[in-house]
Amino acid sequence: MWIVDDDLQQVLKFTNHGEKLVMTLGERLVPANDSSHFGRPTDIAWLPDGTFFVTDGYINTRVLKFDKDGKFLMTWGTPGSGPGQFKSPVHAVAIDNERRVYVADRGNSRVQIFDENGKFLDQWPNIRDPWDIHIAKDQSVWVVDGQTNKFLKFDRSGKLQYSWGTFGQFPGGLWGVHQFSVDQEGNVYAAEAYNGRAEKFRPKPGADSGKLLAPRLIDLSTAQVKKEVSR
Repeated sequence: MWIVDDDLQQVLKFTNHGEKLVMTLGERLVPANDSSHFGRPTDIAWLPDGTFFVTDGYINTRVLKFDKDGKFLMTWGTPGSGPGQFKSPVHAVAIDNERRVYVADRGNSRVQIFDENGKFLDQWPNIRDPWDIHIAKDQSVWVVDGQTNKFLKFDRSGKLQYSWGTFGQFPGGLWGVHQFSVDQEGNVYAAEAYNGRAEKFRPKPGADSGKLLAPRLIDLSTAQVKKEVSR
């Protein structure tokens, strides 16, 4: 189990049941912009071999790459709005089956795409406030937008396919979905920052599968569970 704690300035790895801390990255309560510190990190994603990437995040504007043992490998990203630059907050990261790294450049209202060594490949502009990214088994890319309060489905070229979600504080309404997950039955779990709650959405019987979120394709030999603790 991995916890990204932006206030502590740390990424913590525990055993599956959380009883033992086995890895700590970052110095507790000490923000900085170097290979051993974070500036309010936000998210984490893995390659099949255990190599992982951390978006960093609310103070810094970069992505860090580590090997499976937590050894720092590289970083990329500087403040700005050009290709490969970020504007805080840099809010989420996800990886597709071609090892392409998708980064929610929330401050610039876009998603940027890189290869695993930080080479800029593409950007999807005009996503008003991308908060989280989910890449499904079919490699469709789902982005939750904190301004429109919608889940957006894109194909691999960045073309919008479908969207759903309505602003509200009523059951089923959305307000500031900060992170979301999908289980193996297609249930969607949304953590709403501004509503201060979690909601579960269950697929309707007979629903069009093309409009449903699918779980990630997980290599069970390197499966990771993550939880983000931030605002």
